[in-house]
Amino acid sequence: MTTSAKSSKSKTQFGVVGAGLWGSFHCKTLNALPQAELAAVCDLDPKRAQAMQEQFGAPKAYTDYRELIADPEIEAVTVATPDFAHADIVMAALAAGKHVLSEKPLATTLEEAEKIAALAARSKVKVMIDFHNRVNPAVHAMKEAIGAGEIGLPLHASARLSNTLFVPFDMLSWAAKSSALWFIGSHAVDALRFTLDAEVVRVQAMKRHGFLAGQGVDTADVHMALLEFDNGAVASLENSWVLPRDLPLVFDFKMEIVGEKGSVEISTAQNGTFKKYAGAGLRAGDMLGVTPAAGGRIGGFVMEAIARFVDAVTLDAPVLADAEDGLQVTRVLTAIEEAAKTGQSVKLPKRAR
Repeated sequence: MTTSAKSSKSKTQFGVVGAGLWGSFHCKTLNALPQAELAAVCDLDPKRAQAMQEQFGAPKAYTDYRELIADPEIEAVTVATPDFAHADIVMAALAAGKHVLSEKPLATTLEEAEKIAALAARSKVKVMIDFHNRVNPAVHAMKEAIGAGEIGLPLHASARLSNTLFVPFDMLSWAAKSSALWFIGSHAVDALRFTLDAEVVRVQAMKRHGFLAGQGVDTADVHMALLEFDNGAVASLENSWVLPRDLPLVFDFKMEIVGEKGSVEISTAQNGTFKKYAGAGLRAGDMLGVTPAAGGRIGGFVMEAIARFVDAVTLDAPVLADAEDGLQVTRVLTAIEEAAKTGQSVKLPKRAR
C-alpha cells in the first residue's frame, strides 16, 4: 500500500516499521527534526499503517517491511515492532546497507543477537539500540556521580523496573510472546551496565509463573536475579508484570548503588511531581520520558534517544548504544532465563574492554 508525495531530498529519508505507541514516538521525533524526513511507515495491519501514515503525513505506507527496506529513497530504518520481531527486520536493513535503529531488545535469542552484532561489525552503517535510559536525566546523574568517584568503588546495587497488570492484560496484545524480563528488564540491565561501567559475568535467578497464565496470558509473573559484574559489584534485579493496577503509573523504576564512600539512588515513577485525583484514585504523570514540545523541538528522554539516532545518521555522531550493547543485554537476559530454569548459576564470557 503506497501513496505518492514529493519529498525533500535535502533531508535524510527515514522509514518506521511498527505502528504502535513507540512507532508513533519515532514518527513524532522524525517530523520535529529539520534534518530528517519521515518518508514511509509500515505495519502488518493495513489499517494501522494507513492510520499512522495519515496521522504523521508520511508519503508512503507499506505492510511488508521488506518492501520498505527495498525502497531506494529510504536511507535509514527504525524498528518499533514487538520484542520478538526485531531481529529479522534489523538483519534485512543491514543487508540492504540501511542505517538502523532497533527498539530493545535487539533480539530475544542469543544466536540472533550474535548474528546482528557480527553483521554490524562488518557494516559501515549506523546501528543503534534504543536504550533510552542512557539519556534519562536521573540515570545520567547517577552515572556522572559514580564516574566522578563521589561514592567510591561500587559494591552493590539494586534495580526494580516492573509494570502493573495493565501492561500484559491491556497494553500489549502480544504479552504471552514476551515477558517483563524482555520488555523492561532489557532497559534495567543496560542501565546497570551503563551506570556501573561494567559487564555481567555471572547470573543467578528465579522466576514465578502461574498467575498471569491462569488469567489467559501465558508468561512469567516475575523474574528475580542476582548479577555479578566484572568490577566486583553485585546487583539484584526485579522485573514483574503483576504490580497492582492502582499504582499511580503503569511502571515503577528504582535504582540504588552503594559504594565505599556513599550511595546514589533514583526513583523516577512515583515521584509526586504531578498528582491527579479524578475518580480513579491517585494518578501521576511521567515528567521525564515524554514532555511537551513544539516548533522543531522534541520533549523528554524518550524522544531525545531517537533524536540521537538521527544525529548519528546525519551528523556522524556516536550512537547511544550499539549492536554490541544489544548483544550483551540479550546475553544477560538469556542467562537469567537459563539460571531460573535450571536453578544453577550461569557464567558469561568476559568481554574485552
